[in-house]
Amino acid sequence: MTKIDFHILPTNLENDVFVYVARLAQKALNKGHRVLIATPNSNQSQLVSDILWSCSPESFMAHTLIDQAQFPLQISHETNCGDHHDILINLCSDIPEYFSRFERIFEIVCQQPQWLATSRERYRFYNDHGYAINRHDLRERA
Repeated sequence: MTKIDFHILPTNLENDVFVYVARLAQKALNKGHRVLIATPNSNQSQLVSDILWSCSPESFMAHTLIDQAQFPLQISHETNCGDHHDILINLCSDIPEYFSRFERIFEIVCQQPQWLATSRERYRFYNDHGYAINRHDLRERA
């Protein structure tokens, strides 16, 4: 069964979320995982891509959009996930239809009121359907 991890960030800034996602993706890639980052639209896909290209000069994270060449790290704002099934980083307000095919899902929680509300809805869904949920509350470290 899919394992769910909620990463609760202390920030309400979208750029901080994207930088965190880049670090999370790098950590997963370093462990040999394949990662798909789900975004709600093409604008956010582009923002995430820009961060991935520029976040760390010493670590280069090659990636593509889902409809391009295969890479271990891809971004999608589409309704499909290609052949990914390892790790999904969800930046969408909804749970993607294909979520259950992944081994692990990282849900990112930002302190913006609307983001918090949709994160609670996703948490409730996973909990009500019996998924194992881990919480990583980074507010405690801030």
